[in-house]
Amino acid sequence: MIKYEFPLNERVRKFLRIEEIFKNFDNQLVVKNRFDDYACFNLYFHIMATASRTDLKVELIQEVEKQRALISKKIKTKKNILAQNQLKKVKLQLEKNKTKTGFDFGRDKFLHELKTRSITPSGIIITDFPELQYWLESTAQKDRKIYFMNKIKEYSSIKAAITTLMKILRDNIETNVMQSKNEAVQYKLNPLLKNDLVVISLPEASKYYPNISSNKYAVNIHFARPTTISPFKLLKFKLGIASF
Repeated sequence: MIKYEFPLNERVRKFLRIEEIFKNFDNQLVVKNRFDDYACFNLYFHIMATASRTDLKVELIQEVEKQRALISKKIKTKKNILAQNQLKKVKLQLEKNKTKTGFDFGRDKFLHELKTRSITPSGIIITDFPELQYWLESTAQKDRKIYFMNKIKEYSSIKAAITTLMKILRDNIETNVMQSKNEAVQYKLNPLLKNDLVVISLPEASKYYPNISSNKYAVNIHFARPTTISPFKLLKFKLGIASF
């Protein structure tokens, strides 16, 4: 099954976007033979631009505290106690976070120069930047990975908060097994609920992918595929809606 996630508001869209950037960064650091320094630098700059925002930190603290309050009203099971402790830990980490907003490179002229070059049409290349070539060729891959890991440490509280909150959101998904004979499907939402995320799961063999638009009252799904070579057939899929 291929799982597609679609945010139903800008807040969750922002959380998903930052979560994906962190995941892409982590994926670079775990590969052995295809480690890409250029990708790591660009992803790091994306993280600096998004995860350092003061309003994001405030929003995360508020959401973490809200989830703690909701769990405190539930039965004190081992799972709920662990969740509360995790949220408490995440909130403390966020409150201690002193990351400066925006692109703060301190005295690191090398990183500042890389950022400047990353926004040029040619991007980061070694042709015009011998210092980068020297760093790439004189520093062992293991040490370059450690360099990136150290750089990302100051954003660990933001990453932990988003990871924890998105897990809570995904755990709240209510899934329905559905089928359609048409490419276009409309799923009605309960306007009294605050819907945050829709998740659609499709079999790989179906060869379709969903395009989604939504409003307060409904989710509109259009199933498409790269090439239309035969009439649309009965399609079975799973649809889930989640909210904080």
